[in-house]
Amino acid sequence: MEEVKCENCKKDEELEKILLQYKQDKDNLIQILNEVQEHYGYIPTPAQMRIAEYLGITLAEVYGVITFYSRFTLKPKGKYNIAVCLGTACYVKGSEKILERVKERLKIDAGETTPDRKIFHRGNKMYRGLRTSTSIYNKRRSLRKSNCTKS
Repeated sequence: MEEVKCENCKKDEELEKILLQYKQDKDNLIQILNEVQEHYGYIPTPAQMRIAEYLGITLAEVYGVITFYSRFTLKPKGKYNIAVCLGTACYVKGSEKILERVKERLKIDAGETTPDRKIFHRGNKMYRGLRTSTSIYNKRRSLRKSNCTKS
């Protein structure tokens, strides 16, 4: 099997330090995954392989846990996470146009990160209890009321 490389996996000794904090018991998988994600910002394939080896479980089991819990991610995310609200109130005020503008300007779709890893588009969400119809959010707060006609 060909070795998988990852650009953020420079510090494999850090992964080993994380693993050595835990007994080689599959009951520790979620705690290990939490720490690995904290370290890398996501859970890279080489780390998944090493975790599986360390715990004596299959890569499929590790992958299954990662994809089951929404907290874990397989892709690096940006420094800033954004979402465009597509709830009824936002949609009526033009959020679909804002979403298209975001995709056009950033050249990314939902679930993607800009090449410079600064912005991650989380996807489209509906935000409940809005007092205004602003449509772009970063970490649960409105960034601005948007006007799609301005560049």
